[in-house]
Amino acid sequence: MWLDGLGNLDGDEDGAEGGSEQQSEAARAKAAKSLAGIGRTKKDEKKAQRDDDKLHSCLRDIITSRRYDRVIPHIFPLFEIGIPSHIIIGAFSLIYQPASNIIRNDYTGEGDEKNYRNLYFSAYSTPVEFDDETLEPLVRRRINEWIEDIFTIISHDPSVIMTARFLEILSSKEKKHLTKLLAEILIFFLASLNIHINEVRASLYTEFILKEVEKRIKTLNLEKI
Repeated sequence: MWLDGLGNLDGDEDGAEGGSEQQSEAARAKAAKSLAGIGRTKKDEKKAQRDDDKLHSCLRDIITSRRYDRVIPHIFPLFEIGIPSHIIIGAFSLIYQPASNIIRNDYTGEGDEKNYRNLYFSAYSTPVEFDDETLEPLVRRRINEWIEDIFTIISHDPSVIMTARFLEILSSKEKKHLTKLLAEILIFFLASLNIHINEVRASLYTEFILKEVEKRIKTLNLEKI
C-alpha cells in the first residue's frame, strides 16, 4: 500500500523543483551569513589579540611597581569575568601614562607627543576633601578626559563579540568588579594630588560613568554575526 503513493510524485515534479530551488537559495544565504560571521569573528579575534598584547605590556610595569599596590588586587577579578582588555586600558589611562598614550596612538589617530594627555599635576600642599563644586578646573578637566578616553576606546572600531560581552557584564552583578576598579583608580588619582574622596562617593561617580558608557555603546552600529 505504501508503494501506491509513488505515482503521485510525478504530478508534483514542478513543485518539488521549485521547493528545491528555494531551499538552495535559503541554504546559500545561510552559508553566506555564516561565512560573514566567521570573517567577523576572525576580525574580532585579531582586535582582541591586539588589545591583549597592549594590556600585557602595561600590566608588566603596573604589577611590578609598588606605586600601584592599592589598585592591583582589583584587576584580577576582571580577568575572571572576561572584561575585554581595552576596557582595562581605558580605566588605567587616568593614572598610567603608557595606557593614555596607547589610546592616543591606536584609538584616536592623535599619536603625537604634543597630543598626549598630561597626567602630572602639582599636589595640594595640605590635604583637602573632594568637593565637586570647588574642584580645580585642571583636575576636573583631567577626570573628564579620562571618561572620554573610556568612551573612545570602546567606540573606536568596536569588536562585536567583546562589546556584546561587555554589555552583558554591565547588566549583571559582575559589574561591581569594574565599578570597584574604577573607584580605586579615581581614589588613587585624587590621593596623588592630596585630595581625599571616600569609597562610597567614588563608587557613585564610577557608577555614573558606567551608565554613560552603556548608553554610548547602545548607540553603536554594530555588525551582526
